[in-house]
Amino acid sequence: MKLYSFSPTPNNRKVEAYIKHFDLPVEIHSMGFRDQENKTDDYLQMNPMGKAPVLQDGDFSLWESNAILTYLATLHPETGMLPTDAKGRADCDRWLYWQAFHLLGVIIAVSDKKKDAQKDIDLNFGLLNAQLEGREFIRGDLSIVDFAIAPYLSGRRAQAIDQAPFPNIQDWVARCNELKGMVETVYKPPGT
Repeated sequence: MKLYSFSPTPNNRKVEAYIKHFDLPVEIHSMGFRDQENKTDDYLQMNPMGKAPVLQDGDFSLWESNAILTYLATLHPETGMLPTDAKGRADCDRWLYWQAFHLLGVIIAVSDKKKDAQKDIDLNFGLLNAQLEGREFIRGDLSIVDFAIAPYLSGRRAQAIDQAPFPNIQDWVARCNELKGMVETVYKPPGT
């Protein structure tokens, strides 16, 4: 199995962190977008969108980071990161969709300096902060949900958001940043 990744972005980091945290048998190939590896015919056959990450498992190509996380967690149930019961799985799916649509939308709105971004911050960060009340991780125990969301809230773009009103999020991000996989995937620009 091989992951084609561009480490500096949250979508790629979340998958790499999960793989490294559990030492999964997945080769990680760091792509060079300057070389336009993602525009080659071979790459576009794996992902016609020309984006990363892509997981290649034999003749099966899977793109979209949350789908990759779910696939890996399904293949490796020993990690305990994806519930097998219908309600637990639906709860994970809910948070994965929330990250992909709502949280990402908030971070983009803040980056674009949209005037109404604060109401979305208050709603979405308030929701996550309340979910974390009395919990170590989003679902209580560590799950793929934490790997999916943490890179967004510890990244450069999220630093523009005042997280002081959301102490549960701050504490959770600090816990996540101590996870083996997160530590091993901190992006270090070349030459640092």
